[in-house]
Amino acid sequence: MSENKTQSYQFTDEMACLHVHDHTGITSCNQGHCHIHPGVSGPPIPNGASHCHQIIGQTTFNHGYYHVYNAYTGLAIMLPNGQHTHYVSFRTSCNFGHDHMIEGYVEATPEDHHPKPYEQTF
Repeated sequence: MSENKTQSYQFTDEMACLHVHDHTGITSCNQGHCHIHPGVSGPPIPNGASHCHQIIGQTTFNHGYYHVYNAYTGLAIMLPNGQHTHYVSFRTSCNFGHDHMIEGYVEATPEDHHPKPYEQTF
């Protein structure tokens, strides 16, 4: 039986109100295959008048292994509908002589789903 460790982690109501972005997609194809990179970003990290997000995760298990990644999005890109997105471009870990590229935009989120200005620090 697995143990629920969430209770020991101090995740407050204020933290739960900060927005995150889905970043699910497909990696580049190398050595005849690609992987899915499922996941959700971390909360916003203040950066001047804007913010970025950390993306940590692992790809799907294909061909007997997976890759890991730890990267940051670019700054917020405002969209005409009042939402925003972020551009990402990074490489996964190198395993079995190759890595994969992850590149694109995270899912758009309404701009009003986070406090302004960004004053939260964790």
